[in-house]
Order: sequence, then structure tokens, then C-alpha cells
Amino acid sequence: MKKQIMVVLLTAIIPSFVQSSFAASESFQCFTHVDSYSNHKKMGDGDFSPSVLWRDVTVSKTTIGYGPSGHREDEVTIIDGKIFMAHPGSKDEVIVTNKPNPDKGQAMLQIASPTAWGEAATLDEIGSFDDLNFVLDDQSDEMECGDNVLLPFKIVGYANKVIWSLDTQPKHLVTNSNNQEVTIVGIYNRDQKEKYFMVRGYNLHAHVLLKSFNEAGHLRDLELAEGAKLYLPR
Repeated sequence: MKKQIMVVLLTAIIPSFVQSSFAASESFQCFTHVDSYSNHKKMGDGDFSPSVLWRDVTVSKTTIGYGPSGHREDEVTIIDGKIFMAHPGSKDEVIVTNKPNPDKGQAMLQIASPTAWGEAATLDEIGSFDDLNFVLDDQSDEMECGDNVLLPFKIVGYANKVIWSLDTQPKHLVTNSNNQEVTIVGIYNRDQKEKYFMVRGYNLHAHVLLKSFNEAGHLRDLELAEGAKLYLPR
């Protein structure tokens, strides 16, 4: 009887988002190559000059990526090979360009181009960035990836709320957006967090695209409605 009571209690306290429906884990890749460009020492000293020029970056239709441009002029997000270079204007409007100058570059860039993406899960409601980290932890464990996991991801869904930022210079922007169709891209990693610039205290770094505004930037927090689709490399 005691064992039965314990099972009921554990089931009751597990958050609903853990119960997301996952596809067969063996069909997805635990490790996908990431081209990682940065100079931690320079950036730590406040030098955000480019570590890679755009003419030396290869982008395909499957590419996702993120990072600050040279001298932090733009916050860069790459989704399905499309590049979003964003910075705040004089009235805090978001100015976006999609064609980088090949002679300019990125202070930091993490970029992955999987052979193909596949739908891995339909997600229940995600109430916070912490929840998102938990979902990806759970997915990685389900796939038995271990600590050397290197997992690019995409999530397509509807956000009741998203907090995102442009960590640019000389002007910086943190903003809230509500009731938006979004695409979230990022990289999940456990054992080389500094190299891939995982958010401190988490196993991921993510950017978000607001589809209706064509605006993209660094994801800080979110409330994602039930039914979002998680895509992983095949």
C-alpha cells in the first residue's frame, strides 16, 4: 500500500510539460557538429572585434545559429539559413537586416547545419525558461545522450509571452512581446558550456523570432502555449 501511495504522489507533482509526447529517440542525433567562433579572452577584456568574417561562414537551408556581431553592433539569429541582424533604433524600435556584409563579421558565432530536422515532440505548456531547460534535459535523457551531448534545436509554436533582448552597443534593449507566433532556435550542451555560451546556470542558449514582426533576438524568458513542436537533427 505504501508503494502505491508513493507512485500516486510522484505522478501528481511532476509538471505537466514533462508529459510531452516524444518521438522514437533512436531516430535523432545526440551530437551535431557546431562551428564555434569566439575569443573568450578578448571578449572578457571588452574587445568584441570579429573572430570570423561573414565571407568565411557557410550557411545552408538547415542552418541555425546565434551570437553578437563585431563590436556588438547587432544581435544575430540564424533560422533555416535566414540571417536576422537586429539592433535597437533611436526610439527603441527594432531595426533588422538580412544580408550581412561579407567583409564584416561576428565577435561570437555558434552555427549548426544538420543534415535534416525531424519533429521530435509535441510540447505541453512551458511556463518559463527553467521549464524549457527541463524539457531539453528530459529529451536528452530520453535519447540517452550523456554529458557530451551537443544538440541544436528548433521549437515552433505560440508564445503567450516572451521576454527577449538585443545585447548590443551602444544601445541595449530588453522587451516583452505577447501573443506571438514564434520560432525558437538554440543549442543544448552540458560539458562545454563556456565554449558554446550556454546561459549561466542552464544547459542551453536560445534565440527567438517573432514571425509577425520579423524581429529576432536573445531569448530570456517565455510562456509557450501547449502544442508547440520540437525539432531535432536527424
